[in-house]
Amino acid sequence: MELKQLKCFVAVAEALHFGRAAERLHMAQPALSAQIKALEEEIGARLLFRTTRKVSLTSTGALFLEEARATLERAEAALRRARSCERDDIAWLRIGGVDTATAGLLPKVIRDFRKKLPSVDLRVGEMLTAPALEALLNHHLDIAFVRVAPVDPLLTSRHVFSEPLVAILPADHRLAKKREVTREELAREPLILPPRSARPIHHDMLRDWFREAGLSPSIAQEANERHMILAVVAAGLGISILPQWVAQFQHPDVVFRPIRETPPEVHVHLVRRKSYRSKIADEFEAIIDKHLQRLQSRRRD
Repeated sequence: MELKQLKCFVAVAEALHFGRAAERLHMAQPALSAQIKALEEEIGARLLFRTTRKVSLTSTGALFLEEARATLERAEAALRRARSCERDDIAWLRIGGVDTATAGLLPKVIRDFRKKLPSVDLRVGEMLTAPALEALLNHHLDIAFVRVAPVDPLLTSRHVFSEPLVAILPADHRLAKKREVTREELAREPLILPPRSARPIHHDMLRDWFREAGLSPSIAQEANERHMILAVVAAGLGISILPQWVAQFQHPDVVFRPIRETPPEVHVHLVRRKSYRSKIADEFEAIIDKHLQRLQSRRRD
């Protein structure tokens, strides 16, 4: 199947007239008919009803028209991007990564970035470390934020920031009255955590942290989404331990408390392909650095 065949089909489907479609494509009508016939033979289904007076879409043709248009649009977008890349004029940026980055740091960075480069097509998605690195290697992302720095000759990474885990407690819990809680106190409570299959880094980090102190807490329930974990904690079914950024999701029946012993920290690394060169991505990193400098300055003050 060729793009030329798709263009011919779309032209006829939109005009519902072979003659007008041929004029639109600047080609002879017999050649246009031959392209449609070859396409139908390859698909193994009729796309158009043709009579001497009328052309109409079959049910298969109507469905195929949507896909053909989408394919042509994607091909055109790919062509534009390739030409932009050749001119070093890339006008898009695709970012993905862990929630600590996408929900914590990135909103402020993106606001400043949009003010400076409003014409850039910026796409942001949340994903775990492994899928983010895979998307980066497959050129589906330009920048990835991950928990663990990758060891891959095709990638380059830098540590961006770290933040501690905090205890999440029901508002009426006895530990909620304290300014900070201890590891031993948390180990005695039923834990609400994401399943290891979904968040292995977080799960293993907490397990090792408790084991260091000879503790083995019980996991009462598993929930993947942060809002669901907060809801389960608010219902009094247990406590949780999550990155500090989650505290921005205020809940009237939940409190957040720091952990007295040095708690585990979640790390965020920025990763790019070594072969990826983009002034827009460089500008995005520069804005990140400005925000991190401001944050460090406030902490010193």
